[in-house]
Amino acid sequence: MHRTHKHAAFALLVAVLAASCVPDASRRERADVDFLRIVVAEDARPSEGADLDFLVANTDHHLAFVRHAAVRALGRLENPALLDDIAPALDDPAPLVRRSAAHAVAQAVHSSSHRDGRAADLLLSRTAVEADGIVRGTLARSLGRLELSPDRRGDVMNVLVDMSRDGVVAAPDETLIGVALGLEAMVRRQPDEDIPEPVVRRLRELATHPTVFVDDPLPALIRGLALNALGTVRRLDGPLFLVALADEAPGSGVVAARHLDQAPQLQRPEILRRVIGNRRLLTVIEGFLTLQRSPRTEEHCRYLFAGAMEPVPNGPRVMPGVAVPAFDALSRPCPDLAQQRDLLLSGASRSAADEPWQVAAHALVSLAMLFPADAAPLVPSFAQIANPFARAYAARAATLVGDRAVLESLAGDPEPNVRTAAIRGLAELVGHEVDDLALTQLESLDDPQLLMTAAGVLRGTPRPDRASSVALDAFERISAAERETWRDPRMALLELIAAEGAPELAPRLVPYLGDYDAVVAQRAAEILSMWGVRSPRAVPRPLPRADLPSVEELRAMAAAVVRLHMADAGTIDIELEPYEATTNAYRFYRLVADGYFDGLTFHRWSPNFVIQGGSPGANEYQGDAAYTRDEVGLQPHWRGTVGISTRGHDTGDGQIFVNLLHNVRLDHTYTVIGRVVDGMDVVDTLLEGAVIERAELVSDTSVAGM
Repeated sequence: MHRTHKHAAFALLVAVLAASCVPDASRRERADVDFLRIVVAEDARPSEGADLDFLVANTDHHLAFVRHAAVRALGRLENPALLDDIAPALDDPAPLVRRSAAHAVAQAVHSSSHRDGRAADLLLSRTAVEADGIVRGTLARSLGRLELSPDRRGDVMNVLVDMSRDGVVAAPDETLIGVALGLEAMVRRQPDEDIPEPVVRRLRELATHPTVFVDDPLPALIRGLALNALGTVRRLDGPLFLVALADEAPGSGVVAARHLDQAPQLQRPEILRRVIGNRRLLTVIEGFLTLQRSPRTEEHCRYLFAGAMEPVPNGPRVMPGVAVPAFDALSRPCPDLAQQRDLLLSGASRSAADEPWQVAAHALVSLAMLFPADAAPLVPSFAQIANPFARAYAARAATLVGDRAVLESLAGDPEPNVRTAAIRGLAELVGHEVDDLALTQLESLDDPQLLMTAAGVLRGTPRPDRASSVALDAFERISAAERETWRDPRMALLELIAAEGAPELAPRLVPYLGDYDAVVAQRAAEILSMWGVRSPRAVPRPLPRADLPSVEELRAMAAAVVRLHMADAGTIDIELEPYEATTNAYRFYRLVADGYFDGLTFHRWSPNFVIQGGSPGANEYQGDAAYTRDEVGLQPHWRGTVGISTRGHDTGDGQIFVNLLHNVRLDHTYTVIGRVVDGMDVVDTLLEGAVIERAELVSDTSVAGM
C-alpha cells in the first residue's frame, strides 16, 4: 500500500478547498464541521425524522466532499427504502460522489434478501453512460454484490465482462479491479451455479493480466481475484497453477495451494512440491492448511512430518507458522503411525516455557487426540506453565485424555480463560457433576466468556430452581454495568433463565423490558410472555452514544500513526482512516492515547486469515464498553488492512484484526479503520498470545504538512 494514496476523501477535501475563493482555514473548518454533523446523524441510525432529513438534504451540499459523506451515510443505513434518495447522486458531477452512490445503492440492500431488481436497474443504467474508469469499477463491484435471480445473475456477469474491455483492448486497471471484485463476489456466493463460458474465458485472461509498472499493485490484485474466482468454480487447470506459483504477488501462490485438489492428477505431486518448497511463506502455510483437509497419504504425511520436524543443530529450522498447522493436521493418522507418534511426542515434549510455546501446545493436543496414553503423562506438567494460553491448551489436552484431576485443578486457575477451558472439559467428562463449579462462576465472576460457558453447562441441570435464580442474580449484576458489549453473556444468562426458570421470577425480569439493549429487551418480553405475563412489550431505552471527535481531533487522527510495540518482535505502524471510518478510528485512537492496549495480546491467530487482539480478557467476548456502528466503505480487506471485530451488525467492541491475506469476503460487512504501513514482516511472525507491550501515537510526516 502506498502512502501517496492515503485518505482519498481527505485529499479530495484539500483539492476542493484549494479551488474555492474562501480563505483556506475557514473553508476547511466549515467542511470538517459539516462532515462531522453527517457522522453524528449517521451514527444515530435513523429510519425517519430530523437526522434522516439532514442526511438527504446534504446530498445537495455545495461541496462534493460533504455530498459524498451524506450519500455514503444513507447507504450505511442499509435501508432499501432509501434507494430513491441515493439514486440522484449517481448523476452527480463529482466522480467521488458517483462512486459513493454506486456503493451506497448496493449497501442499502446489503442486509436485505429481496430480489426486486431495483438496485440492479439503477446500477446497470449508469454503466451505459459512466465514463470515469474508477466509477465504472465501483459500479461493476457493486453489481457483483447484489442478490440476483439466476437469469439476472448471468446477464450481470456478461455486463461485467463487457465492462472489462474498452473496445478491443482491456479497460483501465481501475475499472478491471472493480470487475474482478464483482465477478469474484458473484461466484463466491453461489459457487455451485453454472457461469457463462465468456465469463470463464475472461477470468482466465485476467488471471494473466500483465504488470507494466513495478510499483503498481492493481495488476497483481486483479490476477489474484481472477484466479480465486476460477478456483471457486473449479475451473483451474495445470497451466494456471504454474502461472499462479510463478507470480510474485503474495496472493496468487496461495490460490494455487488452496485449490490443489483441482490440479491434474499427474501434475499434482509436482505442484504440491512447488507449494511446500515455495520461497513465499504465505504459500507454504496455505499448503499445510490444504494438507489438513487432504487424505493422509504417504506423500502428504512426509510433508507434514517435515513441517513439524524438531530442529537439530545446523539442521532444518522449524517455522512456527508452518509447524502449528502441520501439527494440527497430524491429529489424523498417517500410514506410518510409529513415526507420527514419535514426532508428536517429541513436539509435545519441547519446553513450552520457552517460545514458541504454541508449537508444543498444538503438538500436545494432536497427540492427545491420536495417542492419549502417550499424551497423558505430559499433561500435568503442561498445566503448570506460566503462560495462561498454554494452560488453556493443557485443559483441552486433559479433556481428551480424561484427566479429571488436572481439569479440577485448572478450574481454580486465576485466569478466566483457563477456567473456561477446564469447565468445558469437565462438563464433557462428567456432565452435571460440574454444576456446583458452574454456579460458583455465576455467583462470583463478571468475565463474559466464562459466564457464557457456565450458563451453557447449566442447561438441563437437575437443579433448575437454583440455576435460574443464580443466573438472574448474575444477569442483574452485569446489567448494572451498562456495557453494551456484554450482550452475549446477558443473552446466554437469559436463555438459561428461560430454559430452567419459572413464572415466579417474572417480577424481576419486567424492568428489563426497558433495557438499554433492544435485543435484550425483546428477549425479556418473549420470556415473560412464555411465563404468562399479559402483553409484555419491549420499550428499550438506548444509552447515549459515545462522544465523536472534534474537528481538531479529526485532523490529528489524519496526521497520526499508531505504533504497536510488540514484545520480542518489533513495531507495527498503522495509518488511520478517520475520514472513512470516523467513529471506529476515533475510539481506537482514543484508547491508544489512554494506554488501553498496553500489555494486551493478540489472542487469536488464524493462519493466512487474520490476527485479532486488543481484548482485556484475551478472548472474543470482552472489549470496550460501548458498541460502535459499522462504517463499511470502499476499502477492500486487502492484506495489511486493519479492521474492527464485531459479533453482528453494529457491534464493534474495540478489538482489532489485521488481515494476513486479501480477505475480500469481509468487504461491506466489517469496518476498515486503517492499514499497516510499516511492519507487516512483524505481523507475519505473530502467533496466538503475542503481547502488545505498548501502543503509542506518533506523527505521520507524510500527512502533517498537508
